[in-house]
Amino acid sequence: MGVEVRVEGLSKSFGAQTIWRDVTLTLPTGEISVLLGPSGTGKSVFLKSLVGLLKPEQGKVLIDGVDVCDCAEKDLYEIRKLFGVLFQDGALFGSMNLYDNIAFPLREHTRKNESEVRQVVMEKMEMVGLLGAETKLPGEISGGMRKRAGLARALVLDPEILLFDEPDSGLDPVRTAYLNQLIVDLNAQIDATCLIVTHDINTARTVPDNIGMLFRRNLVMYGPREVLLTSTEPVVEQFLNGRRQGPIGMSEEKDAGQAAAELAELRGEQGVPHIMPQLEATPGLPERTAVRRRQDRVMANLGSLTPSAQQEIFKSLTPQERERYGIREGAPATAGARSGTLSQGEIAQVPQQPAAAAQQAPQGPAEQPTPNPTTPNPTTPNPATRHAAPQQPAPAPQGRPAQTPGSHGPAQPGHGARPSPRPRPRGEPPLQSGFQPDDEPVSARRRWFGRRKGGEQ
Repeated sequence: MGVEVRVEGLSKSFGAQTIWRDVTLTLPTGEISVLLGPSGTGKSVFLKSLVGLLKPEQGKVLIDGVDVCDCAEKDLYEIRKLFGVLFQDGALFGSMNLYDNIAFPLREHTRKNESEVRQVVMEKMEMVGLLGAETKLPGEISGGMRKRAGLARALVLDPEILLFDEPDSGLDPVRTAYLNQLIVDLNAQIDATCLIVTHDINTARTVPDNIGMLFRRNLVMYGPREVLLTSTEPVVEQFLNGRRQGPIGMSEEKDAGQAAAELAELRGEQGVPHIMPQLEATPGLPERTAVRRRQDRVMANLGSLTPSAQQEIFKSLTPQERERYGIREGAPATAGARSGTLSQGEIAQVPQQPAAAAQQAPQGPAEQPTPNPTTPNPTTPNPATRHAAPQQPAPAPQGRPAQTPGSHGPAQPGHGARPSPRPRPRGEPPLQSGFQPDDEPVSARRRWFGRRKGGEQ
């Protein structure tokens, strides 16, 4: 079972440069949280401050009642045993093979014998898919394998708090998807408190229970995924959509006037973003209890959200979750709408699941047959009116040279006629009216090449 991590008024700077200030948040017990932000906003510095590797200028980091920022070295040493950290590059010892790298924390912090150490190491290596690579050195394997080896080493002490510093950097999308599923499965098995620093939008949308955003030396927002994913806060919406328009610029901060102009262009297109489904644990593993705890918090504070955000949250609930929270379709409107939450009548308008909607969708009109080129168009005049008018020669189809009655061939090039785009081989019957230019044989154009003025070959 994980432990709660509470951060209060944390500020960190290097000399005159402020990294972030007055950061306050809580990592709930046993839940997965994600910290987002442009490059250079101090996300990795925040992780190091949680572990006690860096000392902030002010604020507290409370873990099990101990302030990591202001405690004795002996207490800090014991607190660090609760952590498992996956660093950006794996941080493996280059002179040790993978087995010894993963076994290092066990030999350093426990009194296990080598048989017990081997049992734990092989279990974690199997968990991350590295069985058979025990004797390889870090320089002999790919970046993705080094990441997985670093994760196995972070897990050997069965930590209650897991920190992931950009676990997806350098990984292809498929390996990133496997890693995301592994994090969710680990949380289901050991119920550890997890914090992931990432730039991957898909990871941020599908993995965490809570999302935070660092920007311009401040924590812009932090809360349950439903709140952040439906937020219309410009910087949050820009980052989660990977969009160029917004407050974030190439050098982090964009000119205020330019950002305002770009947001004005998008104003007509903006709406409450869609909530993507959260990854679930692999079938056969325990159900994640963190999901239920997070949803309870969201539903308890639903009245603080806009009606459109509430509507999107209701759409993301499964039928079982709607039943759990007493959301019934077709019920009459209640006083809930006056308190800022959706009324039952508005809830009834929430669209059904796609499968049910497909079953109830009305059948569209029968497909109209493609009209024959020779048949009259329905929009042409009445037949009696057409026959009363003097007959005119049929217009030449598009792409075919114009031909006048009585002529024995097409008009010559240079007299306002364009050669046919496709040639026709000799001996082929003349083209019929109503033909399509794309159906003309390829050799017809050959008749026009080499023709002299007057039609002589």
